[in-house]
Amino acid sequence: MKGSVSHLITENEKLEQELMADYDAAHAPVSHQQLLALQLRGDIDELSVCIHDCVSLVPMVKDLPADLLEEAGRILARQQAMDIRTVSFLDEMSYPCRLNELDIFRPILLHGMGDWSLLDMQPSVSVTGSPQASPQDASIAREWGKKYGSGYDGQESCIVVGRLANACDVAAMKGCLDADGHVIAIMEVGFDGVATNALCRRIVDEGGLVISTQWIGAPLCSCERLVAALCEQMIVVECQQQDESMTVVKEARKLGREIHCVKPTVHDISMEGIQVLPDKKTTVKKCERIFEWADKPYSIVYKIIAVYLQYEHITCSGLIDKLKTLHIATDPYGSVHSLMTDKGNSYGRVFMEENGFLVFVPELRERIEAIKGKFRV
Repeated sequence: MKGSVSHLITENEKLEQELMADYDAAHAPVSHQQLLALQLRGDIDELSVCIHDCVSLVPMVKDLPADLLEEAGRILARQQAMDIRTVSFLDEMSYPCRLNELDIFRPILLHGMGDWSLLDMQPSVSVTGSPQASPQDASIAREWGKKYGSGYDGQESCIVVGRLANACDVAAMKGCLDADGHVIAIMEVGFDGVATNALCRRIVDEGGLVISTQWIGAPLCSCERLVAALCEQMIVVECQQQDESMTVVKEARKLGREIHCVKPTVHDISMEGIQVLPDKKTTVKKCERIFEWADKPYSIVYKIIAVYLQYEHITCSGLIDKLKTLHIATDPYGSVHSLMTDKGNSYGRVFMEENGFLVFVPELRERIEAIKGKFRV
């Protein structure tokens, strides 16, 4: 019964939001169709000025060509048929409050599919990094996404905000979804092909939101400001001095967002307001060490993992016996068991026993699979 009541409340809230959105759109001085027609005509600079002087929008739309209005109407109708909702900066009850911080840079129109209420919910976090992230950085981002999606160290879960065109952002969003968290994904293009994008469908189906400042058929645009505005804090896995991720970091800094970096090697880390995350024995740290060991064939951990990977099923005692036969490690028993715990001065928990066999701990299995070719006896 409780679940049924909760479902009814949720449905009523959504209905109320839709009614408010319809009221907003109907009573705005300029319609969504007219605003989109102005964007199609290329009146972007003039529209930015009008954010401070909405009255001047009215004369701007009077001379709009009929063909542009018709095209804008077709685009909006097509998007509506795809369950894509559009709001404008004139829709006071529907427009996300956080975007008002962008002042003249806030989007004129915002298009989205999914749960719009997430835009005004707190807390929210962006986990970002270089567009060409290494497998190591993507794994770290995914682990942070899981942590924030599920909540950790007694903290409540966060909405993870990210760009669909960025490897680290995508990894973090997937991690958040794996932990049953909620995601706001930002597209740098219009919604062309969104129905066939597996990640977009998953985000929407699992209660998230996909948004864009661009309409169907529109060209690529940057969305760094949008990411910065929609998050309360930002985790920077890794980024280069000149890439777009440093741009989003700088935009977040302008808005006074809380910014942390995973590694002190992030370029321009001396920027005021950016803090290095404390070095804790977390899953993220463990994943980092796996990649470190993969590049150190002389290390004992590398050799143990390399021997283990030669066998599909092997017990703890079986692995110890193999290490003895190959004369790997002066204390095979102690070395293997040091990889089965996080306590004391151990290497860290890499293995666990499952149905009598030795297996990798769950959080490392995907990462090991991706790089197991590096481990050779």
